[in-house]
Amino acid sequence: MLKVLMAMSVVLSISTVALAEIRIIPIDKKSFKKCVSCHTIEEGGKNKMGPNLWNIMNRGIGKMENYKYSKKFSAWAKKNTIWTPVLMNQWLTKSRSMVKGTRMNFRERKESKRAATIVYLRSMGVSKTEQEMIP
Repeated sequence: MLKVLMAMSVVLSISTVALAEIRIIPIDKKSFKKCVSCHTIEEGGKNKMGPNLWNIMNRGIGKMENYKYSKKFSAWAKKNTIWTPVLMNQWLTKSRSMVKGTRMNFRERKESKRAATIVYLRSMGVSKTEQEMIP
């Protein structure tokens, strides 16, 4: 009984971001619905109010061509060079608390929705062959 309780506590202590990282959370583009008013996510897609997010998890922070980032975000991006699931989770939790003066003002309160969005963002930047391998 003690072993079962210990195992359950370990599973319950794993955050949804970690579960997303190991693909227990399915790729669901519905989680991205809130983002489309400001962002596109197609390969070669246009920038809107915010930059195109294609390959955002692999290209580096503040690295979208033909997009003018705010000075404060650009300065922050020099210190934080790549999006990790943990950093993206913090960003989606409350962007303005991370970078005061950024144009993006977004807040997703539900951890499960943030995790699903991160999984979706990670899937939108890999080759078609790699995408087919994602469960």
